[in-house]
Amino acid sequence: MRLSSLLGLTLFIAACSSNPRPAAPAAPAAVNAAPAATTAPATTDLKAPGEAKIGDTTKCPISGEQFVVSESSPHAEYEGKTYYFCCPDCAGKFKSDPAKFAHGS
Repeated sequence: MRLSSLLGLTLFIAACSSNPRPAAPAAPAAVNAAPAATTAPATTDLKAPGEAKIGDTTKCPISGEQFVVSESSPHAEYEGKTYYFCCPDCAGKFKSDPAKFAHGS
């Protein structure tokens, strides 16, 4: 009898293992998940070049790149306005011909 018990147990195990349990359903996507980070700031709060202050998002009048103005942002004064730039090279180009770039922004 021992052999038949062992055979029965083997068949039981084989039958159970050939019918795996269904995988758990995937977790639903989070409804209030934070959006993916973006490299460009939102355009709804975009300040025009010459109107931006430290902390504002603006567009470089030379390259057109959007950035957040910081205390260390390169800048130049022209006709009573402060223009901020994405990099020192853009500030240098602006300073060489400010009328060309200030009124085209």
